Amino acid sequence: MILEIDMGNTRLKWRVRDGSISLAQGAIDIGVSFESLNDQLLQYRDSIVRVWVASVVGDVLENRLAKWVFALLNLHPEFARSSAICGSVRNGYTDPSTLGVDRWLGLVAAYQCANKACVVVSCGTAITLDLVAEDGGHMGGYIAPGLKLMQASLTWGTRQIKADDEIALLDLSPGQSTVSAIHAASAAMLVGLVNNALQQLCDTNVPQDNIELILTGGDASKLLPFFSQARLIPELVLDGLACVLGNQ
Repeated sequence: MILEIDMGNTRLKWRVRDGSISLAQGAIDIGVSFESLNDQLLQYRDSIVRVWVASVVGDVLENRLAKWVFALLNLHPEFARSSAICGSVRNGYTDPSTLGVDRWLGLVAAYQCANKACVVVSCGTAITLDLVAEDGGHMGGYIAPGLKLMQASLTWGTRQIKADDEIALLDLSPGQSTVSAIHAASAAMLVGLVNNALQQLCDTNVPQDNIELILTGGDASKLLPFFSQARLIPELVLDGLACVLGNQ
């Protein structure tokens, strides 16, 4: 069995996998004690043989995680890192190591799943979009504030605008209140960003029908009404761990 961990900016997602079967999974907020997972993992403790980790949180939390894993499982976790190439996928960054490992794992897993040109959209604390060409070449990407950060930026930068309500459903219609206008603008910017990414791939002579749009992240489901062709893969980063670490 393998314990897979995705440590993002706000949440830690985990999954216990035996071959292709997911036996257990869950999530906790970043900052919550790792020991809070002990009870859920104890039944698998003697069967887990590897621990794979994707992390964007830095050395302090990574070291704390490593100590917890060793105390619980007597194993040293293996941390995925961005590289220049993985299988058919080639990192498009000038310095491949500077591409966020969550993005790298996501686009590697997405291309392996789609086996064709794709746009990978991750909607979390930040919104990232990565473009992968038909031959697996990473064309680069976009990074924007997530939906909550978009709203918060107006609260921080203005005196009269308050955007306390969470966006439950994206709507492109003009807002008829301050809050709904903020929500509508956030929706329009996000949908426009995705359409731009799709157009960038089309401009490389890839037909629209040959582009896979893959969505992941906590807010990804809110995009589905606008992109009926999209595929929602909630655990894309965890899936990428097997692609990157599975043959090591």
